[in-house]
Amino acid sequence: MHSFWEDCKRELEKRIDPHNFISYIKPTSAIGIRESELTVMVPSAFFADWIEKNYMAIIREILGVKLGPDARVKFVVDAQKPKVEVRAPAPVVRHKKKTLPTQFKPQYAFESFVVGKSNEFAYASALACAKNPGSKYNPLYLYGGVGLGKTHLIQSIGRYILEQNPEARVLYISSDQWVNQLISRIQKGQMDEFRNTFRNLVVLLVDDIQFIAGKERTQEEFFHTFNELFHDGKQIVISSDQFPKDIKKLEERLKSRFASGLIADLQPADLETKIAIINQKSKMNGYVIPRDVAEFLAATIKSNIRELEGCMARVVAVASLTGRPIDLAIAKETMEGVYSDEKKHVDIPRIQKAVTEYFSLKPNDLKSKGRSRNLVVPRQLAMYLCREITDDSLPQIGKLFGGRDHSTVIHSHQKVKKDLESNTKLYKDLTAIKKMLEL
Repeated sequence: MHSFWEDCKRELEKRIDPHNFISYIKPTSAIGIRESELTVMVPSAFFADWIEKNYMAIIREILGVKLGPDARVKFVVDAQKPKVEVRAPAPVVRHKKKTLPTQFKPQYAFESFVVGKSNEFAYASALACAKNPGSKYNPLYLYGGVGLGKTHLIQSIGRYILEQNPEARVLYISSDQWVNQLISRIQKGQMDEFRNTFRNLVVLLVDDIQFIAGKERTQEEFFHTFNELFHDGKQIVISSDQFPKDIKKLEERLKSRFASGLIADLQPADLETKIAIINQKSKMNGYVIPRDVAEFLAATIKSNIRELEGCMARVVAVASLTGRPIDLAIAKETMEGVYSDEKKHVDIPRIQKAVTEYFSLKPNDLKSKGRSRNLVVPRQLAMYLCREITDDSLPQIGKLFGGRDHSTVIHSHQKVKKDLESNTKLYKDLTAIKKMLEL
């Protein structure tokens, strides 16, 4: 039965996006076959919903070859009990309650993390990891752009585990701190102490792992630390701004280990999620942001949540210092000249140039009638960006893409928007092109 589903997974791996396979299909396992129904265990209900929405047709097609035309698949959520890696805490006398280490910031907790479509999978993965450390979500690899919540989630995991067991050996560290500690211990001849510090942990949380790339001694030490913790069943959580295989100058053996566990990405928040974040932050800080101000800030700040929070704080500060109410007028005044409107600086030719350069195409390829995939995807992505960033009309966009009809622009925009929900490679391409456009 196990080998049967593994055969199906290998066939799936050939036909779907590799990032999605690693993130959503690889962690599943078969637990039974009855007549024409295969029962597959998934880590959470979110996995089941996502797989059914995106890949059920392909799965049924593959099963149909093996089990017949009536083949079905049923998902059940893994109800495995937590391992006794982080033991339940003994009764604690309240006046002697141990405080959390200062490495864990009070604002980073699961309760304060605003969940939306862009980060739902990452949140569910992190919470499951915190509740069952050292289990099948090991290592957990979180990746996404700057300011999207990686540090919030990775610290939330450590905080949750320590709240359950204050005596657990949990360490959060950024990769640059790891490098600095390693250099210091090498200089002082204290490598045994360095290794003991990291290899006797129950949970190791490492932020921004991409910064160890190119540092041979650092990668060597991290490789052996990773192996020792992993083989002892200890939890490892890593964050990065890139998918493992995309980190340049990172050793292949580390890429392989990072990709061997559960990978979850965080994408830019949509408008509704950004408004929810503004509302939550304002409530936590004891002030009220009117709905129209929240919508204005959410629509204006397109880069990341960290910048959104910074701009919100700037508006509140200006209102407080001038004695004026927090309203749309003061928000626009505050943002003027500080955060320029991106639409004024990027036009259609510039978007087309960036897309052709990124995909190594000729200048007129996006305007041609070619229908090969290596032209269609970049063309649709370029139209999507034009629709999102510029103020040009649909007919005008179509005209500059070889005289195409406005309906083609609408179709391209809708398709890319839908595909971004599940296609991590497309998301990576879009992020890279936005970076080229300085957005």
